[in-house]
Amino acid sequence: MRLRKTITTIVATAILLAGWQLFAVIANQPELIPSLPRLVRTLCEWLVSGSFYQSVGATILRGILGMSISFVCAIGMAVLFARFEWVYELFRPLLAIMRSIPVISFILLALIFLNPESIPLMIAFLTMFPLLTENLTRGILDLRPGLSIMARQFHIKRSNVLFQIIYPQLKPFLYSGLASAAGFGWRAIIMGEVLSQCAFGIGSEMKRAQNFIAVPELLAWTIVAVFISFFFDKGISKVADITPKISFANEDQTIPTPTLSVLDTKDISYQYGIQHFSHSFQKGIIYGISAPSGKGKTTLLNLIGGILLPTEGEIHPTRHFGIATIFQQPQLLPHLTAEENIILPLSSFLTEEKARRIAQKHLQEMEMEPFMCELEGSLAGKSVGLFGSYGWGDGQWMRDWEDRMKAAGATVVGGEGVICQETPDDGAIASCRALGRALAAL
Repeated sequence: MRLRKTITTIVATAILLAGWQLFAVIANQPELIPSLPRLVRTLCEWLVSGSFYQSVGATILRGILGMSISFVCAIGMAVLFARFEWVYELFRPLLAIMRSIPVISFILLALIFLNPESIPLMIAFLTMFPLLTENLTRGILDLRPGLSIMARQFHIKRSNVLFQIIYPQLKPFLYSGLASAAGFGWRAIIMGEVLSQCAFGIGSEMKRAQNFIAVPELLAWTIVAVFISFFFDKGISKVADITPKISFANEDQTIPTPTLSVLDTKDISYQYGIQHFSHSFQKGIIYGISAPSGKGKTTLLNLIGGILLPTEGEIHPTRHFGIATIFQQPQLLPHLTAEENIILPLSSFLTEEKARRIAQKHLQEMEMEPFMCELEGSLAGKSVGLFGSYGWGDGQWMRDWEDRMKAAGATVVGGEGVICQETPDDGAIASCRALGRALAAL
């Protein structure tokens, strides 16, 4: 798929360039419609010129500074909006207005109040800030509270909470906002440079080329601007592909275990659901809590487990002594493997080596490895069918199984396994039926 996309892009670009060259030849006006060799020659001459890099560097610096300032301010505002919803509702119309105002209006106003050198940077901020703020705010409001509760209950350390729980949830909102902001921001910066006529910058060079009716230079600077925007967008994509690693303890520690014999709740209350509840829960006894829906059963369990703190009363011992919790809804992290989901809570107390050893030990009890080891010696010359589903990754595990089956001398029916993501869809079901028919025909 990726190769096909690359080939399509190359072919489309080649057609565009060939069309331009043909148009230039037919028009026969080199000063107004320069040929491709003329544009290439102009660009090559610039590559040995110091002023070229000064202008390009000035624009890139403004873009990076504008995005950095916008990003930092957007994070602060998004956190504030998520914390105080009334503030968000108050400022949301202003953000919508800022997104709707034409860039040229910002530039013309800036020309009145600011010096030329600061205009592109200010325009970049005014263009990028509302987009980033809106996206980050939506992302923070969309965070799953259950995952934060899980992190607190499992004593996951703050760095892992930030990079393994919060960041993956914000990632779609963050990078879609960055991509949009970068696209608008680059155009706004260059437009600001054109109109403010800064000393250095791609826009300033384009303006000078326009003043002298130097069409080849104007087009060459346009090509440079397109390339910079392209590589900046690719840079954002590369950063988005980076997966933060789980942070582990520097040395093995003793994992806290509950030493609970009696748990006392003394006159605890919580808003309107629980009022003045008291009970002594004894070790070794299984308790059931029965009440009509909405009367506070889940709230009481959350109070006992330390997920919520009572508005009145006391619970002894406190949540710091550790109480195991089984969540009503699954709280697995889909961007992590099954092994990594087990490792994550262990990472606060154990080194990577020991945490992985414990995780692998428990996973082996539930996987096909023992079954496979038993069959591996008798698969030579046999035909086998492979099927599985997955929730993350790209199906590498199936390719590994295919290689393993072939190494054992077996023939994989159809040449490859049948896989699907999550619950099988109609296509996966049809593939399974075809696999069954192929096996039945052997």
